[in-house]
Amino acid sequence: MIFLANRANLDTRRLLTRLHTWLQTQATTEDAPVEQVWYQTSAGNKLGVRATLTAPRFLGTTYPVEEVELHVSFDVPPNRPYDFYTVQWVEAEREFMLGWHQDETHMDLGECHLQLDYQGETVQREPATFLDVHPLNVFDQRIDHLVDLVDAVSWETDRPRVPDHAVR
Repeated sequence: MIFLANRANLDTRRLLTRLHTWLQTQATTEDAPVEQVWYQTSAGNKLGVRATLTAPRFLGTTYPVEEVELHVSFDVPPNRPYDFYTVQWVEAEREFMLGWHQDETHMDLGECHLQLDYQGETVQREPATFLDVHPLNVFDQRIDHLVDLVDAVSWETDRPRVPDHAVR
């Protein structure tokens, strides 16, 4: 578990550095699901952390795609009572993305929503639980739930869908 006691002293750069370091430590053994970790940047600024994962190792079971990416971004807006973030499972091979978004978009769904994109379009958006005001706690909880979420996806008529009971 990752824990940082004072959210007020946490900025986006420091947060992303901690996430990068934590994920990098997960890539230190030969059988680890994390293969590579890097920063998503723009003009030299850290925007997010990305990691290549071996899907079957991460999920603990067989999976139709061998390699996926984990995309994580956080923003700590000073004028908001909570952080913005995305935690996403991305399969380039199938053009499939599944994850949580907590931002200023889709406020009709609440503070946080689950989003599923497939072949260039959003096929599902559902309200998700607001977990915590501390970003590292959020990351820890979302990563814990990611395996269950990916496992719950059903492919009806060749389109993915997350059943209501699996949306958190």
